Amino acid sequence: MTKATGRRAERSTARTMRLGIWLALTLGRALMRLLLIPIVAYFLLTGREPAHAARRFLRQALGREPGWIERMRHWYTYAAVLLDRIFLLADRHHDFAVQIEQHAVVTQAMQQGRGVLVLVSHFGSFEVMRVIGRQARQLPIRIVLDRSQGAMSTALLEALNPGLAAAVIDASQRGPALALALKQALDQGDLLGMMADRVRSGQRTVAVQFMNRPAHLPEHPWILASVLQVPVILAFGIYQGGNRYRIRFEHLAEQVVLPRATRRAAVQVYAQAYADRLETQVRAAPYNWFNFYDFWADETAADH
Repeated sequence: MTKATGRRAERSTARTMRLGIWLALTLGRALMRLLLIPIVAYFLLTGREPAHAARRFLRQALGREPGWIERMRHWYTYAAVLLDRIFLLADRHHDFAVQIEQHAVVTQAMQQGRGVLVLVSHFGSFEVMRVIGRQARQLPIRIVLDRSQGAMSTALLEALNPGLAAAVIDASQRGPALALALKQALDQGDLLGMMADRVRSGQRTVAVQFMNRPAHLPEHPWILASVLQVPVILAFGIYQGGNRYRIRFEHLAEQVVLPRATRRAAVQVYAQAYADRLETQVRAAPYNWFNFYDFWADETAADH
């Protein structure tokens, strides 16, 4: 791709995003949710690899072949959560009914004054946790995000809520710069939100069992947690239909300890504990699963 072609693609993507934001805020959430139905049907029919991966996931989660209604529901849930991001970031969070479970897990961890590492996943909505946390519950949640990997998410955030965008810690920083940014946030008592379920190219991984099959998770959240020496909690923002969300916090570790002699084994124990907690939530709300690729390490199944 030439540089000129790349710039045209970026401008086209930016225009599409601005159009989507304008339509959502102009037409309103109710009408936009109706428009999602043909859009979801189109992507279900034409998005070959993501659609096939979603079908394989549902087959695993439900224990049987999913029907068309179930496959549509899965994609519609994903689209609805993406749509809600626009309204949440545009400070329309009062339109949502949000239930928070185990809030004391967070407040108790914060009382130590060391900051907290919050591990999240591509399951449900992280945005509802961040926006509701900062505005309704006064929880200073800052996401650690590689801006080069999440360019569209960053652009959406900057367009709708520059204040939240400024609070993002760019994980693409190297060495001392990233360490200093993380330390400053933790010294202020912030919660650092980090995705822990998706492996990026070139990352070291750790093997776990997830939904009775082998999978790989990134190693770096556990290495980082051991260096930061702060409490680790898990957070799940589960979409429950309509305008309803449920946020659940769970304590995982007071601090992550990785002895040098047994570091790999220790990382595996923490990663498996995370995978087990994630599996519990996924089995309870499978349509909130938004990893539309071959998640399992042994994936060889073909669709018929």
